[in-house]
Amino acid sequence: MERRRSDYNSVLSNSRQQFYIASAMTTRFLFKALLILFGIANDTCIGQIVSTFDTADEGWTAFDSNTGNTPAYQSSGGNPGGFIQVFDAVAGTATFYVAPGKFLGDRSSYFDGRIEFDLQVSVAPNSNTAGVVLTSGNMTLMKLIAPSVSGLPAVSPDWTHYSIRLSEVEGWRVGSTTGPVATEAQIRGVLSNLTGIAINGEYNTISGDGGGLDNFSLWDSAGPIVVYNAVSPNGDGLNPYMRIENLAPPDNTVSIFNRWGDLVWEGSGYNNDTIVFRGLSKNGDELPSGTYFYRITRGGQQPVVGYLSLKM
Repeated sequence: MERRRSDYNSVLSNSRQQFYIASAMTTRFLFKALLILFGIANDTCIGQIVSTFDTADEGWTAFDSNTGNTPAYQSSGGNPGGFIQVFDAVAGTATFYVAPGKFLGDRSSYFDGRIEFDLQVSVAPNSNTAGVVLTSGNMTLMKLIAPSVSGLPAVSPDWTHYSIRLSEVEGWRVGSTTGPVATEAQIRGVLSNLTGIAINGEYNTISGDGGGLDNFSLWDSAGPIVVYNAVSPNGDGLNPYMRIENLAPPDNTVSIFNRWGDLVWEGSGYNNDTIVFRGLSKNGDELPSGTYFYRITRGGQQPVVGYLSLKM
């Protein structure tokens, strides 16, 4: 009798385990399906546009590189993972990484945000030339990445991280690195119609030197969205609604979908106070416990989706 009970418990345990695995797989499948439905990449984050170079060059190009207009892609040796490389084609000139279209356009909301990236060089730096270049029509803004040669990128295989603020306090210059300091209005004007971003890839005056770029990101001033995706409005005061940080109301919309992709709730101007998701449908009816999916938009930026667990 004890053996049968043990066998039964074993079968029950295995069944529960299979159920949890199946549920997790179903959730992941539905999440992927929702991503496809909305045409959204699952590595997208509102307020952040990123190139990690984990699998490819992601559409980046090169200027004045002996590899032509395509940087060399390396699948390992990055910080971590893959990265891209350029090498100087002519002694004494700068060689640039040029950002693809996903970083360009109207980036007005990125004023007072920042540009971040990791750099390395093949030869010890001896020339502090233009580090970052932003263009918009006839306006060009330039920013040295360091005040002196000692702050320039590390020699491979090491990396140096840079974070540059998109604000007049950062000391952007107009036209050249010795031009007049850019005003707030000039920086805002460039970001409102950003047509180019270029990162200098080498900092030595010899020919044939180069370097690597990894983890390039463009952040807006509000910072990344943080979603607390456990909701249990059962009266105990814990997780009574879906809390979302850095959403910057009122210019936002949060949509909640059930597992079949039906819209069950939507709110504009989500503010973690009067406009929040509390487990109720758009008609005010209590929704059943389970897994739901959210879509968040902020300003004119690309939506972000994810899933939440609701326990009533």
